[in-house]
Amino acid sequence: MSRKPDAMRLLAMARPDSLDRGSRLSADDLLIKAGDEPESRPARRPSRPRSNVITVIRLAAVAMAVTVVTAMLVRGTDTEPLESHPVSARTVLLAAADRIETTSATTGRYWHSVGRSMATGKEGRAPTGMTSKLIEYQVTCTHEVWMAKSEREPSWLLVTAQSGKPFAEADAAIWRQQGAYRLGACEGPGVPGIGGVVPQPPFALRIDDQHAAEVSYPQVGPVPVTTEEVMALPADPVRLREVLQEWARRGGYRADEEFLYTGVTSLLTQLPTTPQVRAALYRVLASLSRVKNIGTIADPLGRVGSGIEFAGTQQIIIDEYSGRLLAVQERSSDRTGTLTSWTAVTASGWTDARPRLPSTIVGGD
Repeated sequence: MSRKPDAMRLLAMARPDSLDRGSRLSADDLLIKAGDEPESRPARRPSRPRSNVITVIRLAAVAMAVTVVTAMLVRGTDTEPLESHPVSARTVLLAAADRIETTSATTGRYWHSVGRSMATGKEGRAPTGMTSKLIEYQVTCTHEVWMAKSEREPSWLLVTAQSGKPFAEADAAIWRQQGAYRLGACEGPGVPGIGGVVPQPPFALRIDDQHAAEVSYPQVGPVPVTTEEVMALPADPVRLREVLQEWARRGGYRADEEFLYTGVTSLLTQLPTTPQVRAALYRVLASLSRVKNIGTIADPLGRVGSGIEFAGTQQIIIDEYSGRLLAVQERSSDRTGTLTSWTAVTASGWTDARPRLPSTIVGGD
C-alpha cells in the first residue's frame, strides 16, 4: 500500500555521513575545529565571530539536506507516485477532435451503422375487464441503420434482435397476469424512432417517410432534417453551432446547451459526417459549460474509453486512440445513477453495398 513520505525521515536519510557522530569528521568536530586552535599555536583573532561560523555551517548542512529531499520528492518514488491532476473535459474533447480530423474521408451509396441499445420504460396493458397496472421494464436491441446518400433511394432500420423483460419479479408477475405482451420497441439514444407495434425480429423499417414524424429520418435530436442538410454541415465549429441552433428553433425547441448536446450525439452515433465535421462536433461539445471529464470508463459492451458527462446524467465514451465515439448513455438522476438507456456503436462507415432486407418489412418496400 502506498504511504505518504515522512519529510523528517527523508531529511534524515539525506543527511551526509560526515555530519553524524562516529564518522571520521562529525558535525561537532567541524564546529570545534572551526572555533578552536591548538594551544601550541599563538592565538589569532578570528576573522568573524564564532557564532556566525557555526550558523553558516549549520545552514549549509540543512540546505544540502533539504535540496536532496526536494529532489527526491520531485522525482517521486516507487511507493509514492506524484499526484496527477485530471484534465478538463474540454482538453479531452479537443484532443479527440484533433485525432479524428486526420482520418481519411470516404463516401459510398449508403452510410451503414451497426449498434446495440438498451432502454427502460413503463407500460401497462390488461385484457378486457381487468385494471391495467404500470410495470417497469427494459428492452435491448441489435440494429443496423442504412442511410441512402441519395434521397431518391429508401433508408432502412434493420432490427436483427430484440428482447424485453420486466425489471423486478413483482413486475413480471403483473406482466404475466396482463397477458405477457411484448415489451417496448427498439429504443435508445441515437436510435431512429419506430413507433407503434412492431413484429418479431428480424424486420426492416423504412425510415425516410417524412409524412410520419415518429419514423422520419434523418433526425438531429428530435428535429427532422434532410439528407442534403446533414451532408452540407460546416466544419467550422462556430458556424456548426449556429446551424444546430437554427434547427432547434425550427423544431420549436430552445436553442440551449441541452439541445446542442442531443443534436451532436445523434449526429455522431447514427448520421454520416466527414472527419472534419466530426471534429467540429467535438469542438462544439467542448464549448458547453456543463461537460465534465469522468475519467477512463467502460461502455456497456466492455470497451474502455474516455468518459465525458453532461448535466450530471448524460454521458459519451470516446476511444482514446482514434477519437471515435463508442457509446452514448443516460443515467438516473438519483443516488444510484442507474443506466436507463444506452446505444453502443460497433461499426459505421460508407459502403456501396445494398442492405439485405429480411422477409418482414414495415412501412412498404
